[in-house]
Amino acid sequence: MKEEELLRKRLVELADKAFTQNIYTYTHFLNEYEQSIYREMQRELSFVDSYLEGGHEYFTRAVAVFGSEDMFGYQGEIPLACARISPVFDKYAENLSHRDYLGAMMHLGIERHQLGDILVDGKDAFVFCFSHIGEVLEKELIKVRHTRVRTEITRWEESGFRQKFLIKEGFAASMRLDAIVSLAFGLSRKASGQLLGRQKVFVNGKLCLGGDSRLGTGDVVSVRGQGKFLVEGTGKQSRKGRQFIVLKIFQ
Repeated sequence: MKEEELLRKRLVELADKAFTQNIYTYTHFLNEYEQSIYREMQRELSFVDSYLEGGHEYFTRAVAVFGSEDMFGYQGEIPLACARISPVFDKYAENLSHRDYLGAMMHLGIERHQLGDILVDGKDAFVFCFSHIGEVLEKELIKVRHTRVRTEITRWEESGFRQKFLIKEGFAASMRLDAIVSLAFGLSRKASGQLLGRQKVFVNGKLCLGGDSRLGTGDVVSVRGQGKFLVEGTGKQSRKGRQFIVLKIFQ
């Protein structure tokens, strides 16, 4: 609770600073729960323009930015970077995971809140981070597990990365959140309810505690410890009234 109170206080301080000094301010990278707190405070913070920036469309971690060109008359530059980590010798590269890359960066003394999403693409990884952290990675990250690597700052728009999905189709009792989470990850309704109760389920970035919330096409659901999926569409109901649903599971 203390960390939540500190975050709320920090958000107000950054909003006040942006408003009174006419400068852009921003937070560290916020996880989904912290982003949900930011969204809850939108009315309180509405005296200043603000938004979340994660560097790509389906971000999980993001920076809250306070300020806008409409308010200040100039476009501020948020010091974010996209670092591409690649093996020096592709032939001998291991199949590295998100955890491997994160561990290697934290071994350099980089803290988790200085890093955004880590997207693994084959034998490469794209890391969203603050610009000064990107410079550290370029100079100091030379190995991930047993694989020698190199890092370069790249433009995300030119990276060529394409989000991969696994299509999952099936029937659910309804469009209720708990029913669709169960379908997505092969869980019982009881297990889905427990995840909701433990504050691990987010819909379009907002924390959800009630399994009776209804989902629609285009909704993005993230479940800590399980993964993330997009509701792609629906089909006809079965004779027993069960809803046919098409999901895209993030890979």
